[in-house]
Amino acid sequence: MKRLYAIISLSLLVLTAQAQLNGTGFYRFRNAQQTNDYISLTNDKFNYTTAISTACGGLSQASSAAGQARALECVAKYLETDIHMVNDVDIIDPASVIYAKKKNTNTSNYDYNLIGQGTSILSLTTGTYPGTVKLEFKDRYVTIEKSSGEGANTLYTAKIELKSDTYVFLVGYPNLGVRYFVDNDGKFAINSSNSAMNAKWYIEPVTHFNVQPEVEFGGKYYTTLYVPYAFKLSGAVENAYAVSAIAADGKVEIGEAIASTGQTVPAGTPVILECTSDVAADCQLIPTGSPIFTTPDVSVTSNAPTASTATNYTGTNILKGNYYCNLDGTMTFPTSGGTSSFNANHYTARTNSMYVLGITASGKLGFIAAMGTAMSANKAWLEYTGTAELVLPFEEAAFVLGDVNRDGYVTIADVTALVNIILGKATEADNYDMKAANVNGDENITIADVTALVNIILGKHNN
Repeated sequence: MKRLYAIISLSLLVLTAQAQLNGTGFYRFRNAQQTNDYISLTNDKFNYTTAISTACGGLSQASSAAGQARALECVAKYLETDIHMVNDVDIIDPASVIYAKKKNTNTSNYDYNLIGQGTSILSLTTGTYPGTVKLEFKDRYVTIEKSSGEGANTLYTAKIELKSDTYVFLVGYPNLGVRYFVDNDGKFAINSSNSAMNAKWYIEPVTHFNVQPEVEFGGKYYTTLYVPYAFKLSGAVENAYAVSAIAADGKVEIGEAIASTGQTVPAGTPVILECTSDVAADCQLIPTGSPIFTTPDVSVTSNAPTASTATNYTGTNILKGNYYCNLDGTMTFPTSGGTSSFNANHYTARTNSMYVLGITASGKLGFIAAMGTAMSANKAWLEYTGTAELVLPFEEAAFVLGDVNRDGYVTIADVTALVNIILGKATEADNYDMKAANVNGDENITIADVTALVNIILGKHNN
């Protein structure tokens, strides 16, 4: 008993020691007040030209309290557009996996660039205002500081100083001030104070994230994924495939898997994932290396930064990927002349040529025409203008009629399993074979199948 207690105590100590910020690595930022909410990078709309010119009213207003307030409200709305709070306790939103890269190795330095979804906080908040004097905003790292607690209970604050690097005569260095990250009732916001609990954060190291399979075929489960970091296949994730071509007859060509369990998919590679379970917690991916992201460019004077579309995969892959699907709509902010607005939408709109993973009309695993108006974030798809059915080269798994519990034999145990299905007692963990359960072939699982199954066991089945 003492040994068991010691092992448990040691395990808790290890967990406690790991559940905190510890230099460059993958983390998730969970709010201390909205305890199921995690920071998620979801857009790249931030634009200093709009904040200073349209909202503030230009450099002449940059030193006035009213001008700064207008600029700050615009900045806050941009950040609210680019960063969302998501309820993601199951770790299935890739955008909540943040790569915190420390500015330098100095142990007393707490400045980090938060990277994800092909962009970063540094990329978003770096920019210029091309007025009479060209203001440059750069090196806007997030300063993360310990607030209270120890180990797993450590609370942190995260702040950013929105200050120009350019000196302006009679104005100085235009400064919108230091602002703290907060969770405002489920929405990301910034605040001048860090005293409230919604300005405190738990920082959880990421050992893996989960994927939720979408389609079942042949006894296996499939989905697509597009993330900016490399990841190793783990748990029930067996294979990752790229798509090399589409033949004239619609056959989707994939070749050998680019990664199998224990191997790594290169950063920025849209893939098809093949899993042996449809439970997200079983389908684990381990992020590794540095994500691909857009490096800040202070020469850009008008457009907001864009996400990187680079990939480290060197083979042929015609799958497309999407990092963003922000449906916030138009957002407004006060300006020097009244009210202005900007469009917060950033998603890949669906067109008739977009095809997503699904079951085709002939019942095969393949790609089907996308529905709706927007493509989901972190999803992969194919562009196709032909008319053939897009079929993947996966075959239906062989099954034994009546082998409901998949043990390779048809016995009384399968009758019990079949009755459980009919009574609604079957669970995902049972992993029953529904095709094998439809013994009489009428496409319905009823008591008639029990009779047919018993006949098989008794040797009375004629087919």
